[in-house]
Amino acid sequence: MKKIRNHKTLAFGLAVLLFMLQITSSAAIWQTEKAKAATGPQDTSTIVVSGPAVTVDPGIVMSAVTAVEITKYSITYQWSAVPNATSYCVYKYDTAQAKYDYYTVTTGTSIQVAGLAAGEEYYFAFYAVNDLTACRSDFVVSSQVFTKPEKVENFTISDNTTTSVVLRWTDLPSATGYIIYRAGTGGNFKKIGTAVTGEYKDTTLSAGKTYQYKIVAYAGTEANVGEESPAVFTCSLPAAPTVTIKGGNQRVRLTWAAVTGANGYHVYINQNDQYVLLTTLEGKSNKKFIHTNLENNQIYKYYVTAYRNNAYNGMVYESKASIEKTGIPMEVSATSTQPKLYKSKSLFKKSEACKKNKDFTKKLDYAKSFAIPGMLNTNVAEFGCGTMVPQGITVAKSYFFVTAYDGQGEENSVVYVLKKSNKKLVTTIILPNKSHAGGIAFDGTNLWITQAKTLRSIPYKTIQKAINDKEPYLELASYGVEITLPQQAATVTYYKNLLWVASYDELKPGYLVSYKIAKKGSKPELTPLNTISMPTRVQGIAFSSNGRLIVSRSCQTDPKKRGYMHQLDVYKPNLKKASKGIISLGKVRSTVAVPTMNEEITISGNRIYIVFESVSFYSAEQRVDRVCALPVSYVTKLTKK
Repeated sequence: MKKIRNHKTLAFGLAVLLFMLQITSSAAIWQTEKAKAATGPQDTSTIVVSGPAVTVDPGIVMSAVTAVEITKYSITYQWSAVPNATSYCVYKYDTAQAKYDYYTVTTGTSIQVAGLAAGEEYYFAFYAVNDLTACRSDFVVSSQVFTKPEKVENFTISDNTTTSVVLRWTDLPSATGYIIYRAGTGGNFKKIGTAVTGEYKDTTLSAGKTYQYKIVAYAGTEANVGEESPAVFTCSLPAAPTVTIKGGNQRVRLTWAAVTGANGYHVYINQNDQYVLLTTLEGKSNKKFIHTNLENNQIYKYYVTAYRNNAYNGMVYESKASIEKTGIPMEVSATSTQPKLYKSKSLFKKSEACKKNKDFTKKLDYAKSFAIPGMLNTNVAEFGCGTMVPQGITVAKSYFFVTAYDGQGEENSVVYVLKKSNKKLVTTIILPNKSHAGGIAFDGTNLWITQAKTLRSIPYKTIQKAINDKEPYLELASYGVEITLPQQAATVTYYKNLLWVASYDELKPGYLVSYKIAKKGSKPELTPLNTISMPTRVQGIAFSSNGRLIVSRSCQTDPKKRGYMHQLDVYKPNLKKASKGIISLGKVRSTVAVPTMNEEITISGNRIYIVFESVSFYSAEQRVDRVCALPVSYVTKLTKK
């Protein structure tokens, strides 16, 4: 038992010894740190005073010293004059040696310390001297001061993407860090970040925009900056275009949406497994390219890039390539003229449209009705389209004109031109845009087409030339005039030397506005005259010879949907009686039920012709693939409601 106690005593002694060693070690470390602090720039006790003024006189008090000007290679200090002082001694701190050395003496209250290094940390100690008494003040140590860093050099910008760029420059030994400023072309620079090395990545850009950058080095704090670098311009890359491709007869068409910030586009083609530049399209809105003179049934591969020119640095910034697109040219048949749904009169009369509208079927003038062309295929400048939706109809001289738009939005809208006498297709007018081509009217000189809130004219002489030349289609480069209206333009007709334009709304009443036409033969101008408040769901309008206003109203494909309607309403407004530009529509004189999705109407002779868009809607309850002719007298019968 005694042996065991001796072991315990020994262990306890060792623990005490280790504890004492730890205390001694910590104390030594503390003393070392204290010694370091004591020998820093704030410790003036070891300064060897130069000159006879060794004694400190409490009556000589020197206030704080302020750095009033800092450059790359100098610091100017200033202080308040000390009463009874005849001179001031200055000592410079040697950081490497951790001591102050005598620098100079001055009789003034400021001094410029020159010959310093850029971006370095400096301390100076000062005291005031009374040479008559050989006494001095206590030392006053200046605050920490860094000289200005050098100017940023070799500043470049690279690695551009749609959202980022990388800035690089020569890293400066005199810089603690760098401040990065960015602006647009206007030059309103704002700080966007800092860096501690010669590289910075800006990841907050918008695609296809011009930017400029400046960089300034700082030493010590961000308030102590050097000279700004020159501004460097760059561009974020435009986004890669989203391309669609379609094959036509000996041609391929590439289309894409306009890319923000793009000044144009490059189209590349794959030749022998290598992509080469095919063409360059200048202009942001030039977003279509048709490659012609190709061999049908062969494979062609393409991609498109957007580019942006930077006028400030002369560089061109090109986007990444679009997804590779494959196109196959193929033969395109002529615009179809046969009925899409019912090949014969008997089949048509067995349709739901006829079975559910018996009175309409009984009065239908089948001989004067005709199949809507282009419903199986429309040749749109050698590109096929089987999704045209018929809308408007009018008569101009010896021809019917029927408008249609592409339900898929791929092809431009068209106008089918048919001979009145035999209902045969003569030519197809390809309109300059894809906008919903709605109503159409003829004023004796121009055709007018409604699209959204716009009325667009086509000189008839342009169409007459295509008819005379027996061209299968006419690509219209531009409209005669385009006139924006204050209200939507859904349908239009011409009556009593005026254009009448009606709006459409499913839930709210619309308007019918008459317009006087001036300068028909050059650039037509329209002046609004009178307004008639109209019912909801107006798709077409026509005036009979005896002043009846026939309104084609329809909505939806089947009765399960809100607002379902399909009818012709007849009114007799007094067009000569207007009060402050308002004409009363009056009450409904008669209503005739017709198959669903009836659109625009027109009158020729004693027949009213109705276009139906149901041919293009598989979900329609009563589909019709013909322009149907009814006696005007049947529609305008005076049946009291």
